[in-house]
Amino acid sequence: MSLLTGRRVAATVLIAAGLLSPLPANAQAKEHAGVRQALDAMVAAGAPGVLARIDDDRGTWIATSGVADLETRAPVPREARFRIASLTKSMVAAVVLQLVREGRVSLEERIATRLPGLVEGGDRITVRQLLNHTGGLADYAQAPEFADPARLTRTYTPRQLVAEAERLPRPERGRFSYSNTGYILLGLLVEKVTGHDLGAELKRRIFRPARMTRTYLPLTRPDIRGPHATGYYLPKGADPDVPGSLKPITRLNPSFAWAAYGVVSDARDVNRFYQALFGGRLVTRDLLSQMRTGVGTPQAPVFPRYGLGLESAGLTCGELWGATGAIPGYQTFAFADAAGRRRMTLSVNVHRSDPKVVPMLLAGVDALNRYFCGEPYKPPTK
Repeated sequence: MSLLTGRRVAATVLIAAGLLSPLPANAQAKEHAGVRQALDAMVAAGAPGVLARIDDDRGTWIATSGVADLETRAPVPREARFRIASLTKSMVAAVVLQLVREGRVSLEERIATRLPGLVEGGDRITVRQLLNHTGGLADYAQAPEFADPARLTRTYTPRQLVAEAERLPRPERGRFSYSNTGYILLGLLVEKVTGHDLGAELKRRIFRPARMTRTYLPLTRPDIRGPHATGYYLPKGADPDVPGSLKPITRLNPSFAWAAYGVVSDARDVNRFYQALFGGRLVTRDLLSQMRTGVGTPQAPVFPRYGLGLESAGLTCGELWGATGAIPGYQTFAFADAAGRRRMTLSVNVHRSDPKVVPMLLAGVDALNRYFCGEPYKPPTK
């Protein structure tokens, strides 16, 4: 699930072209101080805790703010695992594009060719449209079944999730409309073509080549392996300003997320993924270019375009590619320069969708901007 709304604006390509040079030491200290300030602003705006990790030619820098648990007040672990939510889509998209490179899947083939009868009109919906959310599919996550995160204890099969979506009104095909359903279909497509479980294909094709040793796709396992912060959510209608309004939800049955937003990882591994992807080690350059060819989104100008499993961020010095994600308990931002040399991942241990969350999310964009651009984020004017 993406995070913000706004208006679209054109962006330069300085960072996307990899034109920014490493900062001198004094500028680096200023940059880190600015990121810390942005993290503190996220906590002041309602995040229990936040973790930021930067990996680049200068090494690794990690910072935290707030707490991992509102009761114990324990600090956020520097190596915390978390549910990365829709960053999963980048990884599933990379698997699909590997199958395209191998000639086993075509971006223009209709999903009904391999998965007949699953969705109405599947003979008109292409693999490309599933990847960039233009297939005209309803999002199953918007069904009443999923409105209360505290009820996420049931085990869902991927086909049950698709069936939930088919009962909802559909958006117009050909225009961007974010749909987790499309990525459930892509997960089923991977399994159909390869004959293997999606988790096994992710491990073989993505996690191992990118050296992501702390990453896995859970099926029904409710806990998070390894060090982690307690995840929280704000119940619908609750006042975020009232003490105790945030409720813990670290443990849940993740089968509802699966190929759409189910992966568990940490900031180190996420940065390794985008380094491998943008460095050309996971997909070919021509397919990577298609991943970064996006359609306009309602999240502009902050996140103006969505490509094939990748989302762009419109920062003050240019447009970056990566992804954002939200799942009960956690929200994530992860972006990198064009070559994957400079990478930053932010993890927040809360999922909120109330209007008051916007300052918190904009502070997260500010953290990205302070690192990649060396200045505070300023929303573009008309």
